[in-house]
Amino acid sequence: MKKLNILLSALLSVFLFTSVQAGSFGLGVSGNIASISADGTETLTKSNTGTENSVQTATAGNSVAYGAVYAEYAFGDGEHFVFGIEHIPFSADINSKTLSRTDASDSVAAVYTAQQSGTMKANAAIDNHTTYYVEVGQGGTGLYGKVGWTSVDIDITQSVSTNAGTYPDVSLDAVTYALGYKAGFGEKGVVKVEGFVTDYDSLNVTSTSSNTVAANLDVVGAKLMLGVKF
Repeated sequence: MKKLNILLSALLSVFLFTSVQAGSFGLGVSGNIASISADGTETLTKSNTGTENSVQTATAGNSVAYGAVYAEYAFGDGEHFVFGIEHIPFSADINSKTLSRTDASDSVAAVYTAQQSGTMKANAAIDNHTTYYVEVGQGGTGLYGKVGWTSVDIDITQSVSTNAGTYPDVSLDAVTYALGYKAGFGEKGVVKVEGFVTDYDSLNVTSTSSNTVAANLDVVGAKLMLGVKF
């Protein structure tokens, strides 16, 4: 939230500084649909010759619909360059259902049984998703390209056996690429239709029992944006 306030202040400063020039300040909302996909590997600190075998891989995915709010400034007579901020005030589960597995050891690895055997359940959610973006293009065609820089929190929910350890929540950065079409309606209305891909940094996290998870996360989606410019 602190970073968002700093960026909003910077955007307002740019707007005030350039108000003597042609351009417009805009506010709006967006409706989004997206497909989340992830794959990861967990490596446990205790070796095991039983059903778990120390290394587990998994894939996850979810389809979500959500809303967002944005503020932006478009520069120049043709408004060919836009700087903006978009914030999603909702969270979304990375997987459509909680993943579960049961770790068990054989008699050879009895020491492991006392350490980390049992049923493990986990999921994670994308939260506090804020994107700072630039758009270039439009002109007579209304077409534009967008690049965005995103910060997001990954909130991890777990149900584990007593000795398995838990993973902390983490923050990730990402880059968003998009292509869109922009048009005006009425006196001050703006509508945008956009397709986007968001590529998140790799997640690497260590649990309280020194287990590790390495994962990749990607989102592909489309959005409809409605706004007003001043």
